[in-house]
Amino acid sequence: MLFLGLSLRGLTRHAIWLDEAYSLAVARQGFLSIASSLKDASGPPLYYWILHIWIALFGDGPTGARSLSIVFGVLLVGATALLGHRLGGTQAGLAAGFVMAATPMAVQFGQETRMYTLLPLLAVLAAERLLAYTETGSRQALLAHVALLAAALYTHNWGLLLVPGAVTAAVAVTPRPRVRGALLGIAAAILLYAPWVPVLRAQAGAASYLFIEMVQAIPAWELPFRSLVLFGSGVGTTGGEARSLLPGAGGGLVACAWCLLILAGLLGPRGRERLAVLFMGAIPLAAAAAYSGLVRPIYLLGRYEIMVLPLFLALVAACAASLVRGGALAGLVALWTLMLAILSLGYAGRIERRFPEEGLAGRLAPALRDGDLVVFTGLYRAAMEYYLMRSGAPFRAASFPPDVARHLGWFYDSLYRMDDPGLAGAARADCPAEGRRTWVIATRTRTSDLLLKTLDGCSRVSGPFADLGPPWNCMLLAVPRDDSARAAGTRHAAR
Repeated sequence: MLFLGLSLRGLTRHAIWLDEAYSLAVARQGFLSIASSLKDASGPPLYYWILHIWIALFGDGPTGARSLSIVFGVLLVGATALLGHRLGGTQAGLAAGFVMAATPMAVQFGQETRMYTLLPLLAVLAAERLLAYTETGSRQALLAHVALLAAALYTHNWGLLLVPGAVTAAVAVTPRPRVRGALLGIAAAILLYAPWVPVLRAQAGAASYLFIEMVQAIPAWELPFRSLVLFGSGVGTTGGEARSLLPGAGGGLVACAWCLLILAGLLGPRGRERLAVLFMGAIPLAAAAAYSGLVRPIYLLGRYEIMVLPLFLALVAACAASLVRGGALAGLVALWTLMLAILSLGYAGRIERRFPEEGLAGRLAPALRDGDLVVFTGLYRAAMEYYLMRSGAPFRAASFPPDVARHLGWFYDSLYRMDDPGLAGAARADCPAEGRRTWVIATRTRTSDLLLKTLDGCSRVSGPFADLGPPWNCMLLAVPRDDSARAAGTRHAAR
């Protein structure tokens, strides 16, 4: 109930933004078309399949779409408590659950139409079931681990980073008679993932991860340490700027306290199981940092941490329960949970994202009529198309360059050559035919300039909303040159 209350606070504090609109655009497709549409994206299909069913039942409005993440978040609280109980008993489980319910990062991602509460839910359940197998040898536990790990792999490409941690835990910590079974289970999960590998290879060759280089310039070796500061008190923002909500050096002090608690707890009872969870939580961090430093950036600070956050929370709760008992532990957890809840309430109650797409769509929708083509440039399409569709306005959507329609979540103008004849031909294809109109949502990019130059040569281009200033002046209208009277009427109606 605590997590539910915190997540509902300010749930609609901001409009559906780019990443959420992209999720909904993928999920709105036919169920069987979702997987094939992701080869130019950066993730697998499981979350989108679930979201497809969810919005069919509850609608794609901000509340309906975001509530799926809240459901996963509520389950995540219980799953974290389950792992805490396995590592340290009842008190540890309760402590882990309460702290997770109030953790700002969990609340933050519980309010987004993304897979960032499903992924940690699967990760923590997979870890708990692997521990159950290593302790009891239960085949049911091993099969559950296989299914959950495979599901994590199909939820986000970052799920692959769970594999080396699970392998290390299986080899270094699992009792020798069960090592073979644990490794076979992990191998079975990878085998279930094998059909997706060709798509993963296509995604690995795409440019979708370039945005990480654009929004953060942090040395790879620093990333795991920055993540430690975020655990328990941090959030991430759209610009890749991740921070602790605690003032001053508060986040760093908490990170140090966590490290000391873990070191002390590893020396006590159930140290083997706790070491296994440490491996499963820390090795993905190290692997992501190594890949980012040696191959290409994949470690987006403020996003990646949520996957392993419940593992660390359960581990810290178990270690604390072994050092502080009874009423003292309950009081400590209550104070910590209260502080986190206050931080989460303050964060969730503020508008953190202000993007123009909702306002642009609201202004454009009344001016649209049957047959109008709206050409989106840059990253405007996903969110603006979402609001235009919800308005019921008649329009046909297109992207320029056209291939951006295959991956609405990212765009890099520098990847295109302005002397490419194919690009020029695509621009000419957007020229309005007789009796038709083309709207352009323009950006300050080379490709957008090429499109506007082409349209200016084949049609009459005007700015019906230019007198309103930015951002409204980015919406331009192109009509055939012999249709100037109609264009003038549209400008008069728009004003």
